Amino acid sequence: MEKREKAVTGKLKEKRKTDNMAPEEGKEKQGLKARLLMCLLYIAVLSTATYAWFTMNNKPKVLNLALSAAAAGDLLIADDLGGGPGEYDEELDLKEATQKFPMEEVLLNPVTTADGQTFYAPVYTGKAVTDVKEITDLDELNQQYVYEKTFYLKAGSLKNSRGDRVTKGAMKKYEIMLLGPEQDGEEISGCSIRQADGAAGTVPGDTAANSIRVSFEVEGQDIVIWEPNSNRHNGDTEKAIDHVRGTYGTYETLQQTDDGSFVGGEDGNSEKLFVIEEEQDVKVTMRVWMEGTDEDCTNSNELDEIVGNIQFISSEVKGGR
Repeated sequence: MEKREKAVTGKLKEKRKTDNMAPEEGKEKQGLKARLLMCLLYIAVLSTATYAWFTMNNKPKVLNLALSAAAAGDLLIADDLGGGPGEYDEELDLKEATQKFPMEEVLLNPVTTADGQTFYAPVYTGKAVTDVKEITDLDELNQQYVYEKTFYLKAGSLKNSRGDRVTKGAMKKYEIMLLGPEQDGEEISGCSIRQADGAAGTVPGDTAANSIRVSFEVEGQDIVIWEPNSNRHNGDTEKAIDHVRGTYGTYETLQQTDDGSFVGGEDGNSEKLFVIEEEQDVKVTMRVWMEGTDEDCTNSNELDEIVGNIQFISSEVKGGR
């Protein structure tokens, strides 16, 4: 009873103290409380906005990627047999191509990178990614995180019936790009990464395809990273808090929107990937991964399956030597 009386007395004193406070002082304290509340709300919003990564070890897959090459310069594609290119053709189905780890067995657990070449796995503390660790074991990298495939491209020259080049002089150079929207009259054309038929995430409409990245590397030239579905987003809110976003995953990409067009390219096609010289066997390394720092790398991607179509086109470098 005595404790209760003291508590009531204390509240009355506090009320009198507030009542006797100067109006200016009272307003100042109220303003301070309001600003503090806004700061707390702002921090909460920031924390929500920086979520990314899975909170568990999910395993999306790439079921199939079909590669093809066409357009100017008689562009052709060939499998990498280990000691050089196989037979050149207009198309290459990577599901049937030579590779150490079959495509359908490669898992795409989330990783991040700064350059499309060196990859880092998340280090979890509870439901937060607090650090990353470089994946130095290539077998682990290419079985659990990144699908990697090498192949060859060649830009041929026009030849006469005797097999001689029609145009004499220096070999031409060609810029290689990704084909944009689907072409009229073509059953399969353009570049796309999408959810496989029959597959479904835990949230309807969500797909791992919205956080996929694909890089292309030619020795001696800059690595270029393609971001398909750049304007499509998942609705799931279940993901891990990301404390490494400002350091990793900030690289530039060739962004492709849902109509198949590439942002900043010409005629809907992508900007230049790399340059190849006529009649040369050019080895290309392609890597496919799920970017953990992407806002769409959510738990709804668990066990998702994706397929894709990738078409290269070429354009002669005017005045190139």
